[in-house]
Amino acid sequence: MNFRDTFGIKNKMVPGERRLMRRHIIVCPFCEKDNPVPLDFDAIHRCGCGACYKVCGNLSIELGVSDIAEELWTADELDFVKTIPTDCCNVVIQKDFDRLLNLKQNTESYLIERFCKYDTDDHLNLVWVRRLY
Repeated sequence: MNFRDTFGIKNKMVPGERRLMRRHIIVCPFCEKDNPVPLDFDAIHRCGCGACYKVCGNLSIELGVSDIAEELWTADELDFVKTIPTDCCNVVIQKDFDRLLNLKQNTESYLIERFCKYDTDDHLNLVWVRRLY
């Protein structure tokens, strides 16, 4: 999957005007639906297909997957899932999230304020998790 398949720009007509408005999106790797670019880096976001995604630095990917798992399963389900040796979810890590934020900031009229507690040298990724059952 390349950058164009993962992230994109959607053109939308502005009502009452004859101009296109460009809107940056991310594409769910499971259902290929468009989702808004997350700007709250601490929140867990949900796609319509049930998959959840979160922005994580390279050094905190494992923690991000754990955070999403707590969102997808109840405490009892999560305890059970951790004890079985079979796969219980799909995980997709999309690199280049920093690149998307830079493109978004360069093309949109308002500036994105990036408040995050990650190391500025640590590259940001988009982590997706979807339950298999």
